[in-house]
Amino acid sequence: FEKALVVNYKSNDPKIIYQGVAQLFKGTAYVLLAKADLTTAQKRAAQVNVIASGFKALAATQINLTGTKPLPIDATITAQLDSYIAEKMALYKIPGASIAIVQDGKVVYSKGYGVRDTTRKDPVTPATLMMIGSTTKSMTTMMMGTLVDDGKMTWDTPVSTIMPQFAVSDPALTKTITVRNMVCACSGVPRHDFELVFNANQTAQNIVKSLADFQFFTKFGEAFQYSNQMVATGGYVAAMAAGVPFTDLYNGYLKQMQSRIFDPIGMSKSTFSFAAVKANPDHATPYGATLDGTFAAIPLSLEQTLSPVAPAGALWSNADDMAKYLLTELGDGMAPNGKRVVSAANLAVTWQPQVAISATAKYGLGWIIDDFKGIKEISHGGNTFGFTSDLAFLPDANLGIVVLSNGQALTVFNEAIRERLFELTFKQPPDFEKTANAALAQAQQAASTIKFADTIDSVAVTPFLGSYSNAALGKVTLALTAGKFTLKASTFQTGLRGLLGKDGKIKAYLFTDPPLAGLSLTLQNDADGKPTLIAGTGLVAQTFTKVK
Repeated sequence: FEKALVVNYKSNDPKIIYQGVAQLFKGTAYVLLAKADLTTAQKRAAQVNVIASGFKALAATQINLTGTKPLPIDATITAQLDSYIAEKMALYKIPGASIAIVQDGKVVYSKGYGVRDTTRKDPVTPATLMMIGSTTKSMTTMMMGTLVDDGKMTWDTPVSTIMPQFAVSDPALTKTITVRNMVCACSGVPRHDFELVFNANQTAQNIVKSLADFQFFTKFGEAFQYSNQMVATGGYVAAMAAGVPFTDLYNGYLKQMQSRIFDPIGMSKSTFSFAAVKANPDHATPYGATLDGTFAAIPLSLEQTLSPVAPAGALWSNADDMAKYLLTELGDGMAPNGKRVVSAANLAVTWQPQVAISATAKYGLGWIIDDFKGIKEISHGGNTFGFTSDLAFLPDANLGIVVLSNGQALTVFNEAIRERLFELTFKQPPDFEKTANAALAQAQQAASTIKFADTIDSVAVTPFLGSYSNAALGKVTLALTAGKFTLKASTFQTGLRGLLGKDGKIKAYLFTDPPLAGLSLTLQNDADGKPTLIAGTGLVAQTFTKVK
């Protein structure tokens, strides 16, 4: 589709939404109309996406490259890719990035772009360490496969038989959830990422225990629901299957990853240790997104809050090490040094689709299984507070790429590099460019419609100043100092700007600084007239009550 328009219509019932979507192709608008209960739509967003993404313009030519061999990566292709990367980095104002490309069992290209730190101007190299976020998940599932190989567990072993401390809110499911189910994104447990941002006092054991309080959005296996806590617990379950006690989950998991994945593959620089990262001068500074669309450096201590969910997304790596990992995946579990890391059979299990994400994409075990114009494409991206990663490969074409960047929420950039490589090697036009441009235009258009108050109304906010608490997120403090309105949590501090409604009055305040720039904060009195804060909207909203 060449262009899209989404219209949300007024409703007399705030619990019901009416939405129209028009998508243009060669002068014809294809229209999708939806009416839904707001709560249901939020809980079943993935299922809605399966329907919406399934519509195609029948007049469009569908390209199928099944069986087509890619071109060998040569200087012509890499020169075009280099030019494309430089163009996109300038467009998105990205500090630094690195890539590695593998083909036919070899690393055929690797390069760094931009800088590790915008102040020191140190260049990024393929050896520069960056966090890879959720791309860690596929390494955790590979490690799980090695334990299945060793007979320590099976994919269908009930979790509670390995970890008696495990429990979810449904007692029946507590007994039946298996090792496979922990990493399939199909359990019905949704995201609970605020807990990872606001609260600095989490432990691996806390992460496991928190699952007992999470609501299931859908029945088991019905819909794609992405949970970092579920995957993290899956990694810790695997560690216990290897003999690690519940009291040493974090360190035990790290040791299993080191001995079963990093050492045999030869990933000598990959680490979960922030101390090791700080000691290595070739590490990138993380940059978080601000409300005005720029990047700001954030401290490593903020990234370290992700450590309790290490199996789901807290690894530091570089393009060099990730290339070795790609070669191991493409080598059916055989590392480039000739060592067998995991059996081909159990590696293949991680690639098996488990639940639909869209009309074409499925989630496996730590992987997204889709296709590039008919050729199987296996991938996973990762986002932290200041880094973005993307790793993808075409197993039938023996081709793969990893893209790392030290900026928050750069998924479109990373994926654009990946897809451009595949387009070049299969002599295809730059189709993904339309998607990337549309995403940027949509973001710019949305930003242009937002109206902010010029100043903070001290009379309106003063009754809300002070400390607040939330059982899951901990304490926050609202303060007004020299006209600057701020919120301080245990892990970060942000400015707040008044968001104006159509009536010209402030309806909420938006976080201005990383890691949650753009998050809304509503100030209101509860039924008893007590000041409360509501962070976020809809089902993910969290309420803070004032501390006496």
